[in-house]
Amino acid sequence: MIVVKPGHRLRALIVAGSVWFGAAAAQAQSPGVTATEITIGALGPLTGATSFMGVPGRDGMQLAVDEINQAGGINGRKLKLDFEHAFTPAESVAAAKKLVEDDNVFVLVLASGSTGAAAAADYVREKGVPTYNLYGATPIIRTPFAENVFHGAMPSATDSAQALVDRVFQANPKAKKVGLLVGTYAFPQANKGAVLPLLQKKPVDVVVEEFDQGARDFTSQLLAFTREKVDAVIVMGSFSEAGFAIKQAPEKGLTNVVWVLDGSAVNDAVVPILGDKNPPNVWGYSNTPYFPAQSVAATSKFRELWTHRYGQPPQGRPNIYDLVAYGDTYVLAAAIKNAGNDLSWKTLIASWSKLKDVKPSDLGGLDVVYPESFTETDHQGNRLMGRATIKDGIWQVVPN
Repeated sequence: MIVVKPGHRLRALIVAGSVWFGAAAAQAQSPGVTATEITIGALGPLTGATSFMGVPGRDGMQLAVDEINQAGGINGRKLKLDFEHAFTPAESVAAAKKLVEDDNVFVLVLASGSTGAAAAADYVREKGVPTYNLYGATPIIRTPFAENVFHGAMPSATDSAQALVDRVFQANPKAKKVGLLVGTYAFPQANKGAVLPLLQKKPVDVVVEEFDQGARDFTSQLLAFTREKVDAVIVMGSFSEAGFAIKQAPEKGLTNVVWVLDGSAVNDAVVPILGDKNPPNVWGYSNTPYFPAQSVAATSKFRELWTHRYGQPPQGRPNIYDLVAYGDTYVLAAAIKNAGNDLSWKTLIASWSKLKDVKPSDLGGLDVVYPESFTETDHQGNRLMGRATIKDGIWQVVPN
């Protein structure tokens, strides 16, 4: 037994209190970090109209986490992924709060698209938690700039808007009238807001028609485009919405037009909707150097790894969101690795802001995303976009 003399008791209490306070402060600086583990929290829709992003977000991230852990983890610590379902704006805010405040994750990943990213934007800025926005193009998550919010393979609405306009005039340099078929929800509206000013600088007329999320009948919108004799239609919506619109177009008299699809519609799942005789003039852009079904070494190996982990894939999987989630998890891991062993939100943000041309192969992964770079004032990791079209029954990145 150890006896503390009266004269020493106060000093002992002070020392013990100091040790406790220091440990508590360290824990407060590094939530989600133990001697052996780092917890990553993520949220996205696992059901609902945008589950084609959330489910691949979860699966792609987990695939990368498994690989990284099998290789020894990051600086001796294994990664752990906590993924919460969130489809509506309210669910996205609730999931973010649960992960950060109840589960005490070290970093938050938004695998939710623009709707969820916009909903969570104010909360993550206020909390200061390091946040990785995988899919949200909406300006609400990007402006104003926040030092704790980073963006991955998916470009901003401004960058993707330029790609959409470029594709129209690459396919038809003489286009005089352009139709915009736009969903009323966050991602399409963000693209619309960025595309319109670009088209207004060109000698073209613009016809705007909107639809509600999940629409299957586009009769009124297509008839309006037919009456206006548009030369091209930019579709801002999901692959299913774009697919049904393009398929119905000839019945409504809309033929011989250029179709340009935004990032959420450039998905191999659109091909079965269009049928065997896919329209030859369907274009889009890619946020990754290849599409999942392209026969190149990186994607072939990725499909092999995906199938080994999850089994025979359903139609349309793995998709581009699988690739982005997988690749961006490696980018996040590089930021954590460079932050060193003394992990805190501050050290991670500082490390992340200095990454330059980081790619998954730096940590042993597959290079299925473009290299990403960040600075203290610019957190958009990737601005590269490939030119894409449906070729041999699949989306492929083709030379510009």
